[in-house]
Amino acid sequence: HCFPFQEVSRFPSVYQDISFWISENYSSNDFYDLTRSVGGELVENVDIIDEFTHPKTGKTSHAYRVTYRHMHRNLTNKEINVVQQSLRDRVEQDLLCTVRQ
Repeated sequence: HCFPFQEVSRFPSVYQDISFWISENYSSNDFYDLTRSVGGELVENVDIIDEFTHPKTGKTSHAYRVTYRHMHRNLTNKEINVVQQSLRDRVEQDLLCTVRQ
């Protein structure tokens, strides 16, 4: 099988973490899709880095690391913070999860 060549960025990646209490009908695939829809081509990778269930409440929290990278320039923290805030807002609105601070 031949795979099309994908250019690799020579610019550094920037990552941000997000954690939230998941809702009853939560699916991690929905989060991955939402992250790609919010961050577009800037999103290079999304990894779950922690899963925690509170022993008293039974609520479960997921933490993800979102890696951003631009193909043609350095990303600034300011622009990534805007994307990350939009992601936080959409996690609450679209996925009905509660973002942890």
